[in-house]
Amino acid sequence: MTPPPPPALAVTVVARQRLALGVASEVGYYTASHPYVPGSVLRGALAAAWITEHGPPGHGNPATDEFRTLFDGHIRYGHLLPDGSHRTPLSVYRCKYPTSDACHDTVVDQAFETGDHCPACGMRLEQSRGDLDVPGGLTRITRTSIDPTTGRAKDGELYANSALPAGTTLSGLIHGYHPWLAQPRTLWLGGRRTVGGQAELTTTPHHPPAAPPAPEPGQPLVVRLTSPAVFVDPAGRPRLEPEPTLDLTPGATLLPGAWTRPVTWAGWHAASRLPKPTDLCAEAGSTYRITGPPDILATLAERLGRDGIGLRRAEGFGSVTIATGPWRPAHPPPQPETDGADPLQALHNKLVDLRLDDPAWRWLTGALRALQIEQHRTGGAPVHADLLNGLLSQPTAADLSGRQRTQLHAALVGLTPATLRDLTTLVLATPAADRRRSSPQATR
Repeated sequence: MTPPPPPALAVTVVARQRLALGVASEVGYYTASHPYVPGSVLRGALAAAWITEHGPPGHGNPATDEFRTLFDGHIRYGHLLPDGSHRTPLSVYRCKYPTSDACHDTVVDQAFETGDHCPACGMRLEQSRGDLDVPGGLTRITRTSIDPTTGRAKDGELYANSALPAGTTLSGLIHGYHPWLAQPRTLWLGGRRTVGGQAELTTTPHHPPAAPPAPEPGQPLVVRLTSPAVFVDPAGRPRLEPEPTLDLTPGATLLPGAWTRPVTWAGWHAASRLPKPTDLCAEAGSTYRITGPPDILATLAERLGRDGIGLRRAEGFGSVTIATGPWRPAHPPPQPETDGADPLQALHNKLVDLRLDDPAWRWLTGALRALQIEQHRTGGAPVHADLLNGLLSQPTAADLSGRQRTQLHAALVGLTPATLRDLTTLVLATPAADRRRSSPQATR
């Protein structure tokens, strides 16, 4: 007997080139990028691959029904997030400028807890922005047009954009199954495809875990968005919260005081070569509390986890998770055992083994000094991921590969002042000849 198909596919994408996933913004020289692959981009890239293999759907193409099943049916294409990334929910409050380890570790998830002041410094806690923390951050590329008559840069023609670096691995889900989707293939993701966008996609069957238990009687169901969601009222007007009659189960009530943040979402429909309408969305990380009888909340939790919520769910919008407890930040994994070797020397060896060329090594020494200055300013707090991501987004770090960024992030985040000071000393004292023996880049 043939086993039933899996309910979902786990997707892994490895970027072979930079991925420029542009964000619609004001007119200017700089184009920002999403730090992940939106579900709409994955869906569009797979549709383009299908058309390359089978031709455009429509009259006369016998495979048109398969195209409609894949891209106009009930299959949902989720966002792909870089491995190791995590998003801070909007219901979380923390110190904006932590001055000590106690401040840095203070987190209040107001969906489950109370408190609006830091017990360590007494300052008022600030609501998070729902940011996605990506190990290594984005690269930034700046270019200009050259005047052929003078050989110099043209005035007023400076362009910059950010992108996920080559080598980045991203993961996510396709909710639904089709044999065509289960095949590995090369995709082109995002824009600027003359110089980037190539990625390799593989999938494996995925069986979602069991639905979380219903909350205790009298306790609300806490729902968090893991991707932006498009909500409308019965008249079609945009809103930032689920509409009870459209999005919830009868008997379930949305409690006031949701934690939301608006974001506009635009896009481009490649098949028609027309822009998509701009939607007002609730940002990923928005958190809602829903009350009702336990059996109704259990049914709602199962449905939302399976089907999502709101409009445009086939494009990855409206994915949710059911929270069963307060959110806590992810801590860096413990450093592996070094079999008696000096841990500091082992950390230095990891940096040397990254095979950084001379400009990248100079960037590293400057970044280590900047981290030391920030630790002195904040009273000795460990290296924070946000600061490290900011340094990795500098133009001077644009040529770091995805592997180098990920390993630098893992090596430096959480370092104490003493370890950072000693590591900086070793890095500054590393002879160029030693690095060149380890670096093929220097012998090209």
